[in-house]
Amino acid sequence: TKTSQTKNITPDDYGQRYVHYGIREHGMAAAINGLTLHGGLIAYGGTFLCFSDYARPSMRLASLMGIRSIFVMTHDSIGLGEDGPTHQPVEHMAALRAIPNHKVFRPADAVETAECWQLALESEKTPSTLALTRQNLPTVRTEHSEKNLSASGAYELAAANGEAAVTIFAT
Repeated sequence: TKTSQTKNITPDDYGQRYVHYGIREHGMAAAINGLTLHGGLIAYGGTFLCFSDYARPSMRLASLMGIRSIFVMTHDSIGLGEDGPTHQPVEHMAALRAIPNHKVFRPADAVETAECWQLALESEKTPSTLALTRQNLPTVRTEHSEKNLSASGAYELAAANGEAAVTIFAT
């Protein structure tokens, strides 16, 4: 993730920690896999979720190889962006979830994002994708839990007052 403190790796300076790929999602995902296979670090990269189609062949290979590559996909389409319908990834989550041996997380807030990041880091033989929004979201789970509730896949966020008439599942 590029921050103001992160400098690019260049041909003259390998002492930095940011690899600038340009607009090359497939190359980025392939390089993440290569770094992961080399060992010694946990490689991750990020792009917009709508561009996961370009990275998916390398993401699928990570799944087939059983390696811990981590893909962070943003702009998950819960809010309308200025780029219009070409940048609204409606079908991409289903395509990513169809990849065998690939964990796909879509956290609801910062708490779940931290939990899903932990799960991705701990998944030594499985690649992971975190699909994140670009919007600032409120924290929906405000009660502390020692347990990583996101590891359950689903959990009760709000109990019914009295007898529950329906159960709502969301992703």
